[in-house]
Formats: sequence, C-alpha cells, structure tokens
Amino acid sequence: MKRFGSNRPIAGFTLVELLVVIAIIGILIALLLPAVQAAREAARRSQCSNNLKQIGLALHNYHDSFKVFPPSSTSGYGKGVWNYPGSGPSDPAIHLHSFASLLLPYLEQGNVADRINYNVSSLDPANRAIASQILPFYRCPSYAGKDYSTDPLYVTTAGYDKFAIRNYVTLGARTVVGLSGAIPADGVMFPGSRTGFRDVIDGTSSTIAFAETREEKSSVWIDGTSAAVAARWTDLTSPTYAGNSVSINHTPYFPGGVFPNSIGQEYGPSSFHPGGAQHALVDGSVQFLSETMEATVYDALTTRAGGEVVGEF
Repeated sequence: MKRFGSNRPIAGFTLVELLVVIAIIGILIALLLPAVQAAREAARRSQCSNNLKQIGLALHNYHDSFKVFPPSSTSGYGKGVWNYPGSGPSDPAIHLHSFASLLLPYLEQGNVADRINYNVSSLDPANRAIASQILPFYRCPSYAGKDYSTDPLYVTTAGYDKFAIRNYVTLGARTVVGLSGAIPADGVMFPGSRTGFRDVIDGTSSTIAFAETREEKSSVWIDGTSAAVAARWTDLTSPTYAGNSVSINHTPYFPGGVFPNSIGQEYGPSSFHPGGAQHALVDGSVQFLSETMEATVYDALTTRAGGEVVGEF
C-alpha cells in the first residue's frame, strides 16, 4: 500500500512481526521479573537486618540501665499461656512479659510501653488493646504469615484472638531441655534469666542474642511463653531431645500435643529469606546464618560460657 502522491511504502508491522515483538517483550519481562523480585527481597532483608541492629542496640541500653539483659520471659521455667488465668492478674506464673515488651522504652517506643500495665499479666484484658498492635520494628518485611495467633491456648484459654505476632526471639539454650529448666539454660536470655555482659565469657562477637523466626502461632510479641528458642530442633527419639541438625528453618521445631504444659511451634529460628535466618550477636552485629551450617558451630554460638573455639560461620 502506498501513501497518496508518493512511491514510498507505508511503514508498519505485519501480523508475524507484531507477534515476534510481543514474544520478545514477554521474554524480557520474564527475565526481568526475577531480578526485580531479588532486588525487593534484598531490600526486605536489609530492613530486617536493621530491625535486629536496633534491637541489639536497645539490649545494650537496657543493660546500661539495669546491669543485666532482659529475660525472655518475666515468669520462670515452665510457665506460659497454659497457666492462664492462674490465681489472679498478679500471679507470677502468668506475668509473662517478654523481652520484646521490656525493650520498648529503649527502642524509642515509650508511648507503646506506657500503654502496658506491667503490674498484671501480659495476657490480662488490661493489656489486650496494645497486644493487638502490629509493631513494625518487631516484624520482618519478608514475613508472609498471619498477623495474629490462632493457637487455641491464646484464642480459647486466654480468650483473645488478636494477640499480634513478632518475628524475633532470643536464642536461649542449645536444646529445649535447657529451656525447660531440667538442665541449666546455657544461652544469654531465657525464662527468668538475669545474665549480663559479665556472663558472656565466650565473647560478645561469638555469642548469639536474638534470632529471626517465621513462627505464626506461638510468637506473640507481648508474651514471654515462647520468646526463647533453642539451637536444636526437638527429636522425640533422642534421649536429649536434640535433633542432629540446626533448628534454623527446621519444621516442626517443637511438636504440639506431646508435652504437657507446653505450646507447639512449627518453627524456631527461621525466616522467609531463602536459605537461613538473620541473627543478632551480643555485640550488636547481625549475621545471616545458613540452615545447613554445622550444628556444633551453632551450638557454640548459642552458649554464653561454653569455652568453645568458634571458627568461620
């Protein structure tokens, strides 16, 4: 077809050429999309790392004030949401304020802390309005789980279905037996702990304080019930209940319905980041640790005074 008054052909595409162009564009988009997703995940992982750095800094400031680190739970070993309602709102068995609750003033969140009644249980109706708040600095941007716990111990036993989830926990012991109180907990923060820098004999740059978690039922930010986790997942066939690999991203981390006075946990240290999870060491640095790392190295990083020589990790 010629333009009127000209011998030149009209510029245009045939149907085949148009389909080829569309196919090329589709291929380019397919190639670009993973790169965009990877860039977004890198940004989310960076924000998660920054969250942990801020929590680590808050830990140091808390220690400056009290000369000890906060416990994972203000109630001792074996105390949890299953004890609710106890003998009353001031029953120490159900006090259960978590490290996340105690660190709030040191994260420049005094306005949040002011809304918590620390004289009564973290699960008490007086604290439920604030317990339902999703706190961004305790949430990894990559987290894709539920916002509120659906575990029956919270929904039915405590009687509230809007306890908000957090994505950071303390690494309190090598095994869940250590967190039970049957043997001494050898991590930094655990139920009822009063440890400080003086107790981190292995060195602050070789000892983990916090780990990331993707647990979406038992990881209620205000509650200390499951605020500490262990370096090994729970193996019911082992006499020490210690799995033969690290607990990072292992599921189930702690099976429900097996032990009395406990709560099931699908995940301990874990994340939605591929391949591992972020960890904050006592010195405030943050490391991404692989789910395939040597279990003995992870054990050594968990203990505060184990005397181990930690190599590359």
